[in-house]
Amino acid sequence: MSNILLLDTGCCSWLCLWWVLWTLGAFLLGALLHHYLFCKDKQDKIDSLSVERDGLHAQLTNAEKDMASLKYQLDEANKHNTHLRGQLTKCESDKAAMAAQAAVHGDGDGTALGFAAGVAASRDADDDGINYAGVLGTDNLQIVEGVGPKIEGLMKEGGIADWGALAGTSVERLQEILEGAGSRYRLANPKTWPQQAKLAHEGKWDELIEYQKFLDAGVENKGDFASPSKVEKLIVKKLGYSTNPEDLKIVEGIGPKIEGLLKEAGIKNWSDMAAASVETLQGVLDAAGDRYRLADPSTWAKQASLAAAGKWDELKTYQDFLSGGKNPTK
Repeated sequence: MSNILLLDTGCCSWLCLWWVLWTLGAFLLGALLHHYLFCKDKQDKIDSLSVERDGLHAQLTNAEKDMASLKYQLDEANKHNTHLRGQLTKCESDKAAMAAQAAVHGDGDGTALGFAAGVAASRDADDDGINYAGVLGTDNLQIVEGVGPKIEGLMKEGGIADWGALAGTSVERLQEILEGAGSRYRLANPKTWPQQAKLAHEGKWDELIEYQKFLDAGVENKGDFASPSKVEKLIVKKLGYSTNPEDLKIVEGIGPKIEGLLKEAGIKNWSDMAAASVETLQGVLDAAGDRYRLADPSTWAKQASLAAAGKWDELKTYQDFLSGGKNPTK
């Protein structure tokens, strides 16, 4: 009887082992089928989404490069537009000057005032070749540090029509005009205004610019000599470019960001730019990245050389020939 029981126990163990193996095999088979039918499909989707993500990232990178290029072109177009406006303003000033001279010499009926206006608009070119009187206008009293549009209006109402008249007006008379306009002008100090107007009237522009850098809102002993003078600011506004030799933006093709790159590389002024090789300039741009890949420095040295020499007419003619700072024939 005991033998039978032992036989039954062994048979049961054998069957249990096969049952466990069969169950494990079925489980593994089900797991493989599940992976093949479901997980593989998900992995394919993940791979597909990764490829799509990489493609979109590449498109975004290209779009950013294109946007940077378009921004550069827009900056250049705006700069060219400003330059053209400056040329138009100068042409209008020159036209007015020639008309005044023609009135004097053509019919003999011109007054002394007409002759003076013609001479004042054509005689006073500074060493840098800028006809300050012609560009600014002898009746523009706002060239005086401390004088804005409203005070200019008050002085003209008081019979002070131009630089010569302001130069001949006493400080007391100017103070009387200001006090008559009310308390809002009590902080205005006209002490230096006649002297500034006198320098402008006599065409002493270098002296006037230095004097204005010594001033602060028209008051002596408060200037820092670093900030641009009132005359320099107005010239930039009228002509669209600066006569400051450290202003590299006068070169067609250079905006504020490229100017910063060049100055960081040691190219501080027009003379430095004129002496720089195209390879040096291109190296500065290449080191700054792809956003400057459209910039062409091949004409920059020549433009800077003309500016440094004060050959403004030649520079303007050359820049009119260029397209965004590039030579259109190359």
